[in-house]
Amino acid sequence: MMLALWFYAYSNGITSTRKLEELCKYDTRYMYITGNQQPDHSTLSRFRKAHLDLLSNYFLEILLIAQAEGISDFSQIAIDGTKIQSKSSVRHSHREDDLDKKIEKIRSEIRSYMQRCDFVEQGATDELDLETLRAEKARLERLEQELLERKSQLQERKKQLKAEHRSKHQINVKEPDARITPSLMVSGYNAQLGVDMSSHLIVAEDVVSDPNDQGQFLPLQQKVEASLVPDAQRSYTADLGYHTSADLEALEEGHVDAVINDPKPDDRSIQAEPTPMAELLEEGKKLKRRDFVYHEEEDYYECPAGKVLYPVVKKQGSTVYRSVVCEGCPLFNLCVSNKKRVKQIHRSEKEDYAERMARKLQTPHHKRD
Repeated sequence: MMLALWFYAYSNGITSTRKLEELCKYDTRYMYITGNQQPDHSTLSRFRKAHLDLLSNYFLEILLIAQAEGISDFSQIAIDGTKIQSKSSVRHSHREDDLDKKIEKIRSEIRSYMQRCDFVEQGATDELDLETLRAEKARLERLEQELLERKSQLQERKKQLKAEHRSKHQINVKEPDARITPSLMVSGYNAQLGVDMSSHLIVAEDVVSDPNDQGQFLPLQQKVEASLVPDAQRSYTADLGYHTSADLEALEEGHVDAVINDPKPDDRSIQAEPTPMAELLEEGKKLKRRDFVYHEEEDYYECPAGKVLYPVVKKQGSTVYRSVVCEGCPLFNLCVSNKKRVKQIHRSEKEDYAERMARKLQTPHHKRD
């Protein structure tokens, strides 16, 4: 009964033991599950703590039962994330230079307390007794050690960031795993969910520190597969926050049927023919890469004016394609903006994965979904 009660409460977003205690007294749905018994919040809390390590296994059993009973075939899974605010305020998040100032201030206070301890031991009077002074000094030393650990963690995290983002990166000294979400300016976590699109049952979950969803698709997809009976026809859907070339490559190689929305559809050259020049001149808008056609076998781009952009420079992870002459073209002012006075296109070595996904998104079936 207690297990059924907690599962039903969780399915309704109830996690508070006191709230659940109240519902067992007045809500007929909960009274039905308990057989009109009325467990108090302490009993509910003890039960949850005693069986916390087993609850995830029970959740898995429920999914397998639902699948066996035909509630859903779990053939279509949607993956998404949401931000959860941490208990600790964003005010506890500091940059490395702020931590240095705090550490130096604490060290100054420690030196002051050491002097006061020495004076008291030599017979001088102080507003605090020797035992209290030593206790306060020990507290400051623990705080100093904690800040030094946070500084070390921050330095390790900064190594993984781009150089331009390192100086402003912060760490929450109370909850170091919490990260600041730029859009919300709060300290928190990124909760990831895999949900069956038919029954709306959650089939996998995770909580990560990363402030965005990039790189989170594959770990959660693997959790989904571990939770359910294998199905080669299972498909996945995710929004543009999960779109990365690395993940698209891994999904193709793993033969995973997935649709991930494209954050940069204008950058995909997937048309059979270039956009007509007359149409572009009438609109008067800057040309996008989608207006060009990429010929994969011959490895060149074709522009709306009929000119060819050949590969001229290979850089780390990309190739630069450049036309020979653009001067005099009617589209010149709408197309060329660099100092070389010719059109250039930078193509990632994994652009073909993004293009194939873009074509998949254009099919009637996936447009409807």
